[in-house]
Amino acid sequence: MSTARALWILSRPRLAPYVLTLTFVGFIWAHWDRALRLRGEQEWLLVAVSWLALHAGTLWLNAALDRDEGEVLYGRSIPPPPGVVGYGYAALAVSVGVAFLASPLAGLCASLCAVLSALYSHPRTRWKGHPLGGPLVNGLGYGLLSSLAGWSAAGVSANPRTVIIWLLSSFGVMGCYFAAQAFQRDEDAARGYRTLVVTHGPAVTLQAARVCLGVGFVGGMVLAISGWFPRICMAGIPLWWWVDDWLRRWSQEPRGGSAAHAQTMARRLLVAVLVCLALVFGEYVRQSLAREPVAGLGTAAGHPSDRPRLSPRELIAWEKASGKELY
Repeated sequence: MSTARALWILSRPRLAPYVLTLTFVGFIWAHWDRALRLRGEQEWLLVAVSWLALHAGTLWLNAALDRDEGEVLYGRSIPPPPGVVGYGYAALAVSVGVAFLASPLAGLCASLCAVLSALYSHPRTRWKGHPLGGPLVNGLGYGLLSSLAGWSAAGVSANPRTVIIWLLSSFGVMGCYFAAQAFQRDEDAARGYRTLVVTHGPAVTLQAARVCLGVGFVGGMVLAISGWFPRICMAGIPLWWWVDDWLRRWSQEPRGGSAAHAQTMARRLLVAVLVCLALVFGEYVRQSLAREPVAGLGTAAGHPSDRPRLSPRELIAWEKASGKELY
């Protein structure tokens, strides 16, 4: 097998859309939160290219450390080609350089992710095999810094609602991380790792996944009830039961199930997220047709400042008259 082919397989291209989605959600959140018309799309495209390089580099370093022989989530196990570590660090360097072209904040996020990636997979640190280091890297790298980099492309300032969302998304990603290791106890133990599934078994690991995902879900519902999210999102409560029920059934597998269990959970979680996004979009359309304040400026209590809440038509008229954007 050629080196290029091996690197392509080890980059797990089926996983890349999920990584890009994290940055895109941050980008879209910035627009929704401030009810912005589209802007910063070129900067987000640079972030997307950067995160593809970051994704590939991270997985190449991970492949060099793990040398998988069993099941691999959204990929397959093959021997890493010679020089894979060098290719990994080169990809991380490209990621950081491209991210700085998007914005200083995106560059800082990529730099921190590159450092976390090295700590995660370097033979001397091996944070991947640590019960706290692995969740920390994934919660910060995927849950916080990825969405923060996408958010930065819109060029808005932070507010309490956005900070809360960053924290909740970190818990959600950590939940996915715990679930992804539940079927890998034997391989992790053979490598000498001390991951949660090795020290406490698949059932406890999946319980940790349920708790983390539950924190993210319950936090989102509290924001909806309080009026910081559209209250129509509460219609998605049954979907959480659907996801959690699968995790509960999966935890009854004595050996932690298989990669297929993790893929089923990912599909259910994706459906739940997409349905909630559809509800938010439907509310946006309703607000627009009713000429009410829209998106983040149109929730019951979630507008990010004390500036006037304007309808889309009023916002355009205000910006034309003043010669500047409200946000």
